[in-house]
Amino acid sequence: MRNNALDAAKLLACFFIIFVHVGRFPELVAPWGETLRVMARWAVPFFFLASGFTITRIDAESILRRVTKLIAVLFYGSIIYIPILYMQSRDSIVILIDKFISLNTLHNGAFGHLWFIGSLISGIILFWYARQNLSHKVSLTISITIVIMCWMGDVVKSFGYELWFFFTFRYLLGFALVYIGWCVGTGKLKFILAYKPAWLVFFLCIFLMGFEYYILLTKFGATHSERQFPLACIPAAFALICICKNSSMKSNIISGWGVNYSLGIYIIHLFSLYFISLFLDLYRLNKYSSLRLVATFAVSLIILMAMKKCTPYAYNKLNGILVK
Repeated sequence: MRNNALDAAKLLACFFIIFVHVGRFPELVAPWGETLRVMARWAVPFFFLASGFTITRIDAESILRRVTKLIAVLFYGSIIYIPILYMQSRDSIVILIDKFISLNTLHNGAFGHLWFIGSLISGIILFWYARQNLSHKVSLTISITIVIMCWMGDVVKSFGYELWFFFTFRYLLGFALVYIGWCVGTGKLKFILAYKPAWLVFFLCIFLMGFEYYILLTKFGATHSERQFPLACIPAAFALICICKNSSMKSNIISGWGVNYSLGIYIIHLFSLYFISLFLDLYRLNKYSSLRLVATFAVSLIILMAMKKCTPYAYNKLNGILVK
């Protein structure tokens, strides 16, 4: 039985992922534009949690099917960025090939945001290993440790230090949050927020994400370097998962769009944003992040709708549908 609230929340999360990627909102007085971007950082953790929430079987065949689907999504998602990679490589085929077949691309995809898919692939494999070999207590402790280390690395990095271990723990978030999401979905985790308190926690955490960034920036001299995982982003995503778990939402157009297009929007939105930005540059409108936000979300949604109707083969490949 589908969880319509979860499907609708996925579409909402897509919108806020685009919110993060469209720029620093210079149309707002500094530092409020960047603060608002930080407050949208719950969206990627939510997708990890949602992936774990929907795991109902842990047998090798089911896990392999999920991993195979995600590998296809990572491959075809990378393919569509070849035109942009070619332009960014100054029209050099050698540079393009080197980029596309690099070890980093193998793990994280050809474009920056695709690291999420690579992390999710590893996360599901590690999740399967943990359920076969580790106790629930040990797995949950490891998951919480990964979350804390990721946040600590993100904070220290915001003071100008190059910490590569942050990216290691960011990659391991795939396991940590898939496991926690599975615990919520199966009832393995006893601490589940009720519907109304979950909404309160969700909005409180969004405020705390912005508050953490603003205080570190103005009181402790942190830089404008992008914050990726403020501490409250995980509780915010967790609260939203609890909302979805306790919701009785009926099927509607938003949940339908979430089912059919949320993954595709995540994959192609930077492709849409790249060319929308070039177009807006012609009219000197590119400085308005809010305009890029609305245009990118709408164009990405329309492209996916057109693909589903006119080129179902390409749509299926991009979404890992019918992958054996």
